[in-house]
Amino acid sequence: MNDTIEDICHRDSALSDVQIQILKHSEELLQFAGDLSHRELQLFVPGKKENTLVLVAWRTPFSRQSTVINRERKHYIDRYEEPVLYRVLKEGNPVYAGREVTYGHIEPMYAYPFVDNAGVTIAVVAFFGYVDAAKSQLTQTAYLALQVPQQHDLRQWYRPLSVQDGIVLVDDTGVILYADEMAEEIMQFCGHRGSLRDVNIYTAQQDIMGAKVALASATGYMDDITVENRVFTRRVIPLLQQGKVCQVVSILTERTELYKKEEELLVKTSVIREIHHRVKNNLQTISGLLRMQLRRTDNDETKRALQESVNRILSISLIHDILAYHEARDVDMLTVTQSLASLLVKSFCHTSDQVDVLVRGESIRLPSGQATSMALILNELITNAVLHGFAEKTGVLSIDIHKEGTQINVCVADTGKGMTMPSSLPKAHLGLELVRTLIETDLQGTWKIVPNQPTGTKVLLFFPCPGGNEI
Repeated sequence: MNDTIEDICHRDSALSDVQIQILKHSEELLQFAGDLSHRELQLFVPGKKENTLVLVAWRTPFSRQSTVINRERKHYIDRYEEPVLYRVLKEGNPVYAGREVTYGHIEPMYAYPFVDNAGVTIAVVAFFGYVDAAKSQLTQTAYLALQVPQQHDLRQWYRPLSVQDGIVLVDDTGVILYADEMAEEIMQFCGHRGSLRDVNIYTAQQDIMGAKVALASATGYMDDITVENRVFTRRVIPLLQQGKVCQVVSILTERTELYKKEEELLVKTSVIREIHHRVKNNLQTISGLLRMQLRRTDNDETKRALQESVNRILSISLIHDILAYHEARDVDMLTVTQSLASLLVKSFCHTSDQVDVLVRGESIRLPSGQATSMALILNELITNAVLHGFAEKTGVLSIDIHKEGTQINVCVADTGKGMTMPSSLPKAHLGLELVRTLIETDLQGTWKIVPNQPTGTKVLLFFPCPGGNEI
């Protein structure tokens, strides 16, 4: 298990709890800084052992896997091994120097002091590695980005970069200091001709990079803009020194195709929800017609068959009702079970009956197809318990839903007169035959009927989680 900056600092550093919290809040920004600089980034703090440093973080640009820093890794460093880093920690001044990465191989290193709210150096941020000359100024900018206090809800500005992001640096007078190839290409789409470097943003009619607002207000923002039928997301980040904006980082990302796909997805989602809504309405219309037929017949067996059909239709309708009014494609079975049990008990019991229903367990989400099968299974089991188990319409019906690893377990138990699992299902047991078919064929599971203690029946269902994974 990888250790966090907080873990390592508490265990091995000489920092106070307050100083450790400052570094902890900056941990999420380290990958952004490494990406922006195009260099390896390492973070060092003073060790508990005198004259030592401790390596607490290591980021590689455009990598989503940070180098592991754990108890087994040697991260104590004596001052004579890294004299430059130790000097930065003690003197609080940035240093540019060469660093021997491997024997005989020297790479440039930029080391900066990381200070707390009182201006005390509590860590050293080291950037190392070769980059193109044009990108060298990004290192200073990346360091400044780490030093700006950030609120947690603004961390989306500092999410890691990708090679599809265009980066533009603007100084405090509005002059563009740097623009990479992707930014140049994006601005060409927007009608700009020629290089962006040394261009003053105040001479442009459109503030596509968003730097004018950031310079005027000293606040950053993130939004989408549309230019010539192309959609761009821009992250505009002002970097402050002594309360004043010294640079603005503008990150431009073209997302025209992604935006179109999101719009298409929204349309498809709306259509699907409308279909579920209409299916629900149609099923309820069918159940209404069956109820009308039920009221017109005097035959008890026909009444029972019609009522069972109505309940099965309503069980399916319940799933479509949930899907019609929720964004998710799957269904919370605990919610479905509670609604279904309440619906069926009210359908079969009078107000004078004393049937208590207890639904317990975990919130387990199933795809709509499996949820429909489970709703039909529960409909049959609850119906059997209420109609056949409780002779006097008195007792307790309990339903438990939980998971164990990659398996979902459902238990439907009643305190009625009880029954045993038949060796074979006769034709009269249409409901149990439906349960067997659904659990074995649709859910790829098993089931059994056992006595409930001290009285009644317990039906146990076992089937795998969707996709065979833990949920």
